[in-house]
Amino acid sequence: MKTPPHIIFLHGWGQSTQIWHQQVKHFSPLTRSYAINLPGHGGSPDIATEAWLTHLQQEVQHHINTHNQPTILVGWSLGGQIAIKLQQELKGLSGLVLVSTTPRFRQHHGWMHGCSDEVWQGFSQAAETQNPKLMQRFFQMMLHGDKLSRHALRDIAKTAINNDNPPTAQALQAGLSYLSDLDLRQNLTSITCPTLIVHGQQDVIVPVQAGQYLAQQIPHAELHLFEDCGHAPFLTHHVAFNQLLEQWWKNLSM
Repeated sequence: MKTPPHIIFLHGWGQSTQIWHQQVKHFSPLTRSYAINLPGHGGSPDIATEAWLTHLQQEVQHHINTHNQPTILVGWSLGGQIAIKLQQELKGLSGLVLVSTTPRFRQHHGWMHGCSDEVWQGFSQAAETQNPKLMQRFFQMMLHGDKLSRHALRDIAKTAINNDNPPTAQALQAGLSYLSDLDLRQNLTSITCPTLIVHGQQDVIVPVQAGQYLAQQIPHAELHLFEDCGHAPFLTHHVAFNQLLEQWWKNLSM
């Protein structure tokens, strides 16, 4: 691709746009790139749970219509599931990047590549109590599998977590509703835009088999797995992740 695409990032449950700081810093000198806060996250206002998808679809579509440039949507975890839903309605989307994403978040009969009941209970307890220690434990679980020192983990958390604007109780519960209810397995074969799937081999929240399933079901999808990597490759392997994303869009013919 001769013209660099615009890049829009969607974060996951309980986080904010701040978690994409390494990507916005890297890509902003190259092209227009920015991250969107999910409702009730990072200081954005709460809206009704059922209005999330329409609200986000309108924001992304407005960007595409306003700038009339190739645009790639990058979604992580819950943000990846939302991105799959949005691409069905978006007009003019040039590419889709799904990071640590699953078509169905929870394990279920016929779907064993979801998070375990034990992990889900941790999510639910954190949402109900908004206990900072539980949210911190969830963040540490995201990075499980990465070979990082405690000092490195603290540094990542310090720069990636928006402590000044934590998610609201309503937003955490709304996010859990989507994580619990979304089942996108029937949507995958209809995805027509170029798709890159990125997953950590040691992800304990969304098993790597979920990413492999996406790659098998989405037509012409490209899969990249990071070794010694948990749920957030763009954080712990940000240099390699940014290089991968940049090389991928350069190879697209738009």
